[in-house]
Amino acid sequence: MNLKKTVILVVAFFISTLTYAQEQEKKEKENPKWDIGMEGRLGFAAGNDFYAFNVGGPSLMLRLNDDWKIGVGALPSFYIKEGKTGAKLGVSPRIDYKHFVLIAPFFHFDNPDKWVWSIGLGYKFHKKNKTK
Repeated sequence: MNLKKTVILVVAFFISTLTYAQEQEKKEKENPKWDIGMEGRLGFAAGNDFYAFNVGGPSLMLRLNDDWKIGVGALPSFYIKEGKTGAKLGVSPRIDYKHFVLIAPFFHFDNPDKWVWSIGLGYKFHKKNKTK
């Protein structure tokens, strides 16, 4: 084998290994160990002559495993109370299991000065995990 062919093969080998190394680094950047994403939730809660339709607001969650989370959050809601409707921000403890959420929202009313509680269920919509 002559020197020219040997040099070409060695250079081609090094270029291919560098390209492979850069590809591995790129894949690691595409699949980070942590992820930021958006979730949405729709829910319904009922109490004593009180009904509320709510969406997921900001929350603080403790992830127990891939299926279970517990936490507390704010619930922007449309409510029906004693035949009157309106919008309120509720506060609720919550238990999440996969796509389902158990909520117990509390709402404050100024007139009369009291808190109204309810209990309800919600369904979470979130992005699907990419296959690895």
